[in-house]
Amino acid sequence: MRLFVALDIPEHAAAYITDIQQRLQQEVTADRWQSLHNLHLTLHFLGEVPESLLPAICEDMDIVSAIINPFSLRIGGFGAFPHAEHPRVLWLGLRGQTNPLKQLHLLLGKRFDLHEGLSYDRKRYRPHITLARGPHGQGGGLPLLEWNERYLAIEPPQWQAKHVHLYQSELKPEGAVHSIIHTSTFDKEHSKKQAVPE
Repeated sequence: MRLFVALDIPEHAAAYITDIQQRLQQEVTADRWQSLHNLHLTLHFLGEVPESLLPAICEDMDIVSAIINPFSLRIGGFGAFPHAEHPRVLWLGLRGQTNPLKQLHLLLGKRFDLHEGLSYDRKRYRPHITLARGPHGQGGGLPLLEWNERYLAIEPPQWQAKHVHLYQSELKPEGAVHSIIHTSTFDKEHSKKQAVPE
């Protein structure tokens, strides 16, 4: 099974990102524009995973999610990997309560480390949404600061993250199809307490 762990991006934020991507396409070329269909924020790409590890991964997600409070995110500014002068990837960052997001990533990684045969990317986590691969700016570089001023709203979309999902990714001729196979709710015990009257 080809798996990854990710947060949902709500429709209003996805529409905002799609609009930015379409406007950028008018003035910059790229080797490949990222499809924004079924948009999500990846925490860990696990790749091919034996089905026998599925219960353990789901339990890890539940354990970590129980100690993370729901948190607020919003769309941030433009960025590029490795940097704007020689970009291989163009992306939009995230702002808001990014510390709980990074903590979620870190704690999930520590749990995943306990399972032999489970691998994931151990590079420093930079939460982002990929817009394009192989972007070609004028003179090679990308004017990211100028784009921040021209393309980004003063009040970008904001939302509350309350769940994390385990997705299965199936590669089909028409492209990758992603389906949720497990969902963990943040601070589940606290939510239960809130629902019980005194």
